[in-house]
Amino acid sequence: MATGLSYEEVMAAAGDAYQPGKGTNREYEILQRLGYKYTFERGEPVGDIVARHRDWCISPEFFRSMLWGRRALVSVPSVNFAGGHHMVYWDGRRIWDPSRLKRYETVDQLLPDGIVLFREVA
Repeated sequence: MATGLSYEEVMAAAGDAYQPGKGTNREYEILQRLGYKYTFERGEPVGDIVARHRDWCISPEFFRSMLWGRRALVSVPSVNFAGGHHMVYWDGRRIWDPSRLKRYETVDQLLPDGIVLFREVA
């Protein structure tokens, strides 16, 4: 969804950055393996993606506001496994949740821990 590649292609690129049963916290590394640039100049992002992690003092509501109109991968608490985490894709308008179990349906349900934003313009 996010990359236009098949699940199998993404998982092949993920390699050791993905742990079955646990997932990953190295989304940006996997995206780099797929050809996305994760670069900075003078401390500012200039590549194709930028990763942000929510600190304890930032509300989930404020963090969600960064998603407005942008494509993003969003790390959220699992709604199926207590203490687990999950990744959903936000296409700028709706949630795409790959879970085969209970799913996130709307953006206001998200309590994001981290996001990977995609650059929409060059």
